[in-house]
Amino acid sequence: MFANFAARRHLTGPLRAVSPVAENDSEIDWKAASKKAKHAIHKKSIPVPSDNSQKLSEYFVRSFKGSLALKKINIKESLELVLVEAVSLLIPMVYISVVFAAMAGVIIFFSQPVIEYLGNEKYIEATLWGSPAVLAFGLLYILMRPLFGGFKSFHGRVLRGHEAPALKSLTTELSRHLNVKPPRRIEVNNETALRVDAYAGVNSIYRDEYKIIIGAPLLMGMSVNQLAAMLAHELSHFRNKKKKLAFYLMHHVSEWLYFRATGQDKFHQKLLSRMQKEGLSKLEYLELWMWQRIHLVQQSAFSCMFSVHRDLTSWKSRQIELETDADAISLVGSDDFSSMLRQLRLIQRSQTAVSKQNDWAWKEGYLLDDYGLAVALEAKKASVNIDKLFGEHSDKEVTRFCPSDAVRLENAKALKHKGVLTAKIPASLLLEKASLISKELTLLDYVSTGIGAPEKHCVSSQKIRELQLKKEKLNQLARRYFDGRIETRVLRFEPSEERDVSQFDIQTSIDYIRRYRVEDRKQQAASANLLKRIHKAYVIQRLVQSKLPLKKYLGNEVLAKGESEAYLEHMRAQYQQALYHMEAMDQVFYQRAFVALNHLDMAARSEALGAFSNLEFYAQVRREVSSINEAYNPLSLIVNSLHNGVSTKILQAGVKEKQQVWRILQELIASLKEKPVKVSLNRRRIHILEYFEVKLGPLPDDSKEITIQELADYVSQLLQLLSFQYHKWQSQVALVMTRFETQNDISPVNLLN
Repeated sequence: MFANFAARRHLTGPLRAVSPVAENDSEIDWKAASKKAKHAIHKKSIPVPSDNSQKLSEYFVRSFKGSLALKKINIKESLELVLVEAVSLLIPMVYISVVFAAMAGVIIFFSQPVIEYLGNEKYIEATLWGSPAVLAFGLLYILMRPLFGGFKSFHGRVLRGHEAPALKSLTTELSRHLNVKPPRRIEVNNETALRVDAYAGVNSIYRDEYKIIIGAPLLMGMSVNQLAAMLAHELSHFRNKKKKLAFYLMHHVSEWLYFRATGQDKFHQKLLSRMQKEGLSKLEYLELWMWQRIHLVQQSAFSCMFSVHRDLTSWKSRQIELETDADAISLVGSDDFSSMLRQLRLIQRSQTAVSKQNDWAWKEGYLLDDYGLAVALEAKKASVNIDKLFGEHSDKEVTRFCPSDAVRLENAKALKHKGVLTAKIPASLLLEKASLISKELTLLDYVSTGIGAPEKHCVSSQKIRELQLKKEKLNQLARRYFDGRIETRVLRFEPSEERDVSQFDIQTSIDYIRRYRVEDRKQQAASANLLKRIHKAYVIQRLVQSKLPLKKYLGNEVLAKGESEAYLEHMRAQYQQALYHMEAMDQVFYQRAFVALNHLDMAARSEALGAFSNLEFYAQVRREVSSINEAYNPLSLIVNSLHNGVSTKILQAGVKEKQQVWRILQELIASLKEKPVKVSLNRRRIHILEYFEVKLGPLPDDSKEITIQELADYVSQLLQLLSFQYHKWQSQVALVMTRFETQNDISPVNLLN
């Protein structure tokens, strides 16, 4: 029902991080998109390549003269390749052999009495002994099922010849120069990676039938020389057939084992979703109980096999990677290869910033129009610190099968080759209409997650950056106006009969804030520390009640089990005392804004009134907001551990936490429904619950219709949206009130003192 969100999708689809939850959420239909692009232009109307593409094609033909000689493999290396291939094949065979041996023993054990009873014409006894033997055949199918599938395929929109004649020329000339077959086709997507994948099925890569998938951010953010270095590295894997077979066999087996060991296969995901249901019948519960234990055994077995395979074969994979680096360096040069590696990491880090920026824009009702270009611009902006950014992580291994960037750079420096490509031109020129293709990919990502007519809400990354900078300035203004009280707590921004500052004017309120600021800061620091400890103690209490191991979820930072409940009540009492003092100061902030509101002219009053009213109404549900924040923590811990192995105890605990969060969520929704809290979305004023429905999708009527994971995702996003709107209202109030105080020479609170 609900989409996957930001932090989980950076490499496989960063734009999906900011799209709303949709019931028809699905992967991008690359096949349909490619067909649409193919039929968009008839054969008779295929455009002639531009002068720029023709010049680039001629340039590549002139640059890549001759071809690199193939190196022969000596006996020692042949034996090494045979060894890693044997290990890669042997590990799955061990699993198959153990399963067949165990099942054969079970079947033989139960079959012998069957034969004896049938010979004696004791058919009932024969049937009783024969049933386990038949069930063993079913168990054999279950245990052998993981052998099939499990390889991840990468796809993109197919680039037609008329869309990228220069890019096609580059790959063709590179392939010829390296003595390999050219790719069957080139595809483009929104990843920040360049991959080689099977053209049609896993086996096709062993027949040199492959395709190249290039991320649009690389095309928009790299130079031709840097892109050629990446292509040369990938194509060099095909120069020697024996090394290619060993390399891809290692990676395929490793990938297959990894997906099974980490529970990322589709069967496990489907099983996990079913196990999170409530109100299971006894028969279904028994079935899932059996499936779960079988899967845990399988997961443990594959985890051990993955570890053994990685330790025995990764050394050869790293060696092959360095050899293909050397082939690429001999073609493009040491300098271009080194700059490619630096630029690649810079672009991959830049996408995180762009995803955060896009997430902010999505909350405001905007969508980024061109993801590839936005990442390229962010990388260009961060390029001034490229040495620092690259140096911080260059000595870390990307994977066990690939050497670290520092090792690859040292290898490039030692070779000291000069490149054959001398022109310094952007890789985007390899496409005829790079920007249009990049924007098309961006829209495809939005449409696939259920956004209707996304082009209506798209704005440029520059516009989003300007809006975000404006928002950050407003947040700073709000921090100044509210004296730094806007971070983690909802202010008591509402009228109160107990308020003893009802006669304060604006300046008197400011003087009061200044006079009691030191004490207020102490209370803020104490309350923040107490709140953190309360949340932790609450998590411990819930885990202890569910009889779950604290060390598994909290590591070494745990409190004594016996003290958790009493300690929690003690801290809650302390927090209430700190909160009492802070809420008294909150009322002074309310009085200051309320008095100013009465003195504003009609235009300024109209500008601030909506945000002021929203703050008043939202302050009335602060207890529900605080409760759902607290209740979400144990649910989040349990959900994050589900992929590491699920037991009945964990699921029961998850259901308890889900019901607790669901109850508080319903209370919050009921409270908000009664209050006319209006927010702005796409230049329309709508109720905040309608805003949540647009952004998060409709919430089901019953908790049984939503899984534990789905509710955790929903609440996580809901809390983010609430916080976003709350700070937005504060900024709007602070802007108008500060402007009024400045115009009337009212001395503000000076945060510098």
